[in-house]
Amino acid sequence: MKVIGTTWIIAAVIVSLAACSSMGSTAKSAYQMLGGTKGIESLASNFLNSSLKDPSLSGLTSAKNFDSASATTKLSNQLCSALGGGCKAPLTDQQISSAASNLTSDQTKSINSNFSSALSKITSDSTVTELVTKTVGSKVPGMLAALF
Repeated sequence: MKVIGTTWIIAAVIVSLAACSSMGSTAKSAYQMLGGTKGIESLASNFLNSSLKDPSLSGLTSAKNFDSASATTKLSNQLCSALGGGCKAPLTDQQISSAASNLTSDQTKSINSNFSSALSKITSDSTVTELVTKTVGSKVPGMLAALF
């Protein structure tokens, strides 16, 4: 009787663990919640374009030989990597931190505002917005600044 009871407990634990492990595999990453590659590319493009048009960032974005297409690809890959898409990040954390340290507080505010605006064009789901902001929000100004 004791063996049968122990067997049932072990079986119940195994079933519970199996259920828990399968739950993790169905959870979507922020990358997936934004629509995968297409969503990330749209986010990067909208964010970069609004930042290039932002007069408060003209001192940052007035690079003479700036390649917008290349920068959009780099930004897209950086966001993809940070949000769980499996892409290779072109920038290191050190490069991002270094670039961010050169920004003024007004530039940082403008960059954050541009990112929020671009993100709202991709999703209206507040849960996704909060997840993305929590995941990359503090690095966004440095990500953008490192491209220039």
